[in-house]
Amino acid sequence: MDRTGGAHTAIVAGCALLLVVQLIMALGSQLVDGLFGHVGMDFLTTYTAAQIIADGDGHRLYDWWAQRLAQYPIIAAQGVSWSDRILQPYVAPPVLAVLALPLQWLPAPGAFAVWVALSAGAFFIAARLLDRALNLRLGCLLPLVTFSFFPVFYTLRLGQAEGLLFLGVVAYVVLSRRGKDLPAGLALGILAIKPPLLVVPAIYLATKQRWRALIGLTIACAVAAGLSLAILGSAGVADYLELSHDLSQPAGTIATNVTGMINVRGTVVRLLPSAPALVQEVAIVGISLTLLGVTVAVWRRSTPERGTPADEAETALMLVATCLLSYHTLIHTGSLLLPAIALLWRAIHREPTSGVWDRGVMGWMLAALWVAPTVAFLPTGTSQLPAIVLTPFVALLWIFSAEYVIRHTTPEPALAKVQAARESRRW
Repeated sequence: MDRTGGAHTAIVAGCALLLVVQLIMALGSQLVDGLFGHVGMDFLTTYTAAQIIADGDGHRLYDWWAQRLAQYPIIAAQGVSWSDRILQPYVAPPVLAVLALPLQWLPAPGAFAVWVALSAGAFFIAARLLDRALNLRLGCLLPLVTFSFFPVFYTLRLGQAEGLLFLGVVAYVVLSRRGKDLPAGLALGILAIKPPLLVVPAIYLATKQRWRALIGLTIACAVAAGLSLAILGSAGVADYLELSHDLSQPAGTIATNVTGMINVRGTVVRLLPSAPALVQEVAIVGISLTLLGVTVAVWRRSTPERGTPADEAETALMLVATCLLSYHTLIHTGSLLLPAIALLWRAIHREPTSGVWDRGVMGWMLAALWVAPTVAFLPTGTSQLPAIVLTPFVALLWIFSAEYVIRHTTPEPALAKVQAARESRRW
């Protein structure tokens, strides 16, 4: 067996083993804690939020007692009780609950099964689109690599919405490579389900002067905002703003799970757990703005042609920075790192000047990125330790992608940048 065949076999065996371990852990958690004790916990909030809207009480969507009354019969039927809370609150915008309305005709366990199946389908379809667009030729490796990635596993375990976000981000990547900026921006608007994730992409589009994509993103956000306002009314909006204020505190709440985040905020709170909130806030904002400034400076260096290795690395940098710098990036949102990894992998294998060093570093980093979070998950079965392990890899991916862009682009004069941007604009 040659070296390539041996590596392929090792990857297949490793990913299959990770999948088996993750499945055993998920089934064990369900048997010990019950359905919605931890497995499916986040879907429970979406399901009950959809129930509140379906009952015509959208204006009470962020009323804790309304949520408690909707959740209690479900968790009681499953024999679940939480030791640290009386409910798992719904904190997303109403749009996510609207997407779950068709599942109301099913009981909660059945609805969760359908949601997981749809999410898994979204991950697979998006991964296949990305594989074809980038000509990665993963073949049978595609589902193994996708579903063994810990953030994807955790998305399905909790019943989170990252499958939809992943599909939207991949659609953006594919459409943007074709120069179809307006629909690309509309696809990226799926991030409105989790508004903090919109900040970095919006800055990226503005920095690169991709105005049509920014218009598409704005349209999608405006539609989501209008729908939310229609559901909530003025009283519901006031409740949502109050909730947002509570969640924006550096350490958040029990439901926020800041220590399970893979961003600057989670890192600061873990390193300075006893520091005053003001000190934590200053550290979070200061570090985030510094890294964002560096990221924007890298983007402004040049305007590479669409689909080139440098352009792919810039898009990867945008996705990694979104995870690292957004204020609310839990471990399952790390699913958005997959398109970034695919773009970087494609870039370093296309660029003639990328040597053995680049490919070797990338290969070892990805091997550790796939294995380490699952290993860290085994002792506790919670997201805190995997988040601690995963966060440095997010930072390393940010450094790797930024360094790649710097090394493979040449700064352009301002007038040349404007002219190149004009030539690259397409509907």
